[in-house]
Amino acid sequence: MVCNNADLQLPSRNNRNGPQELKPVPCVTYSDAQMLRETCATPILKQVRNDFTRYRYGDEQHLDEALKRIFQFVLGGGIPRRNAPILQMIREEVTEDGKYCLVLVFEAKALELSDFEKRQAKFASFFGPGISAEVGEFSLSYT
Repeated sequence: MVCNNADLQLPSRNNRNGPQELKPVPCVTYSDAQMLRETCATPILKQVRNDFTRYRYGDEQHLDEALKRIFQFVLGGGIPRRNAPILQMIREEVTEDGKYCLVLVFEAKALELSDFEKRQAKFASFFGPGISAEVGEFSLSYT
């Protein structure tokens, strides 16, 4: 494992008058995936990974704008905002065919797997051309 944000400590700026602090999500990276990221990951995937693994200020949650578009909060056919999935962690892996893979693990207590499956194409398009997205159900203990 290469990346572990658990010991990253920055001073908290979370107060009533200041911006909302959004902590980094845990990241599990294996050395073969790290090497592939450097040479094969798209600029968008690199940026997304970097955004998840650092402190952010002013955002309500990671991927907030993308999730609004993908799940169409409060729009026809969408879901209530209170049911929005929450990013819990990311993993960098190498697929069986040797490609770099960024896995996003969400907690989505109020959603079914089918809610993600019918939006699979929207997830893929968010990450740019040439990127595929797969949806599956995983236990956090899998990590």
